[in-house]
Amino acid sequence: MKQLSVPVKAVLFTVAILILGSLSSFSVEWIRGVSIAEVYVEFNLPPLAPPRWLFGPAWGILYILLGIYCAKLSSVITNRQVIYYAMYGQLALNILWTVVFFSFANLWLASIMIVVMDSLVVWLLVLDQRRVKYLLIPYLAWLLFASYLSIAVLILN
Repeated sequence: MKQLSVPVKAVLFTVAILILGSLSSFSVEWIRGVSIAEVYVEFNLPPLAPPRWLFGPAWGILYILLGIYCAKLSSVITNRQVIYYAMYGQLALNILWTVVFFSFANLWLASIMIVVMDSLVVWLLVLDQRRVKYLLIPYLAWLLFASYLSIAVLILN
């Protein structure tokens, strides 16, 4: 069986991540009957809280970067198993975070989850010796900002 090229893998991973992220977002409407945007404006928000329209484009770009990173995981030699577990573990937490935070309004658990995601991405940046790891830096920056928002919403609500 022929191996898929990295660009093809990148497209497939990106599409899969975008679909999972979208399903996670749609879960709010399925479970609560309202959109994420409607839930977002109900919260007491901290200073620096961005407008709700910014989240879709930001996550779209970040999911593309994650798709490219995942496509290149097959080239990992050092710490391969740990890097796989950390990447897919944080990705699973990422997809589930929306459900926990917006659908079930469990702000404590969501805040713990996002701090674990932060830690796993930092760990990936330390363990992965390849240059492709730098694609994770914008993701980590956004995650840290999202952590601030998540914890602030927990405190303010």
